[in-house]
Amino acid sequence: MTVTVTRKPGGITQLFNTETGRVTYKCKADSAFMLIEAFGGIVKFNQKGSMATVTGHITSLESCDLIKEGDPNYKDALSSIISAHEEFAKQVSDSYQKEIQDLENKRQSL
Repeated sequence: MTVTVTRKPGGITQLFNTETGRVTYKCKADSAFMLIEAFGGIVKFNQKGSMATVTGHITSLESCDLIKEGDPNYKDALSSIISAHEEFAKQVSDSYQKEIQDLENKRQSL
């Protein structure tokens, strides 16, 4: 069995089982929001360890709520997702910049 693990914005980790096609999103933060198409809206992860799972057309939520468009909380949740993506992009960018700088320093020392 092969599982591909991907870090996502907002403290979410995506686990993809290549054999079964099952995708599990697990919250590593105290709470988080994520727009997941399979659920038709925004999944609110209510606590650390909350999970959302997609296997084909079957979905399940564990300690999560679903916020659909038209819900009064949808706009705020979407704003939280945008902020998480902006912060994630900055972290990734900073990480790559450091890695590039380290490689350049190594090259210069040759």
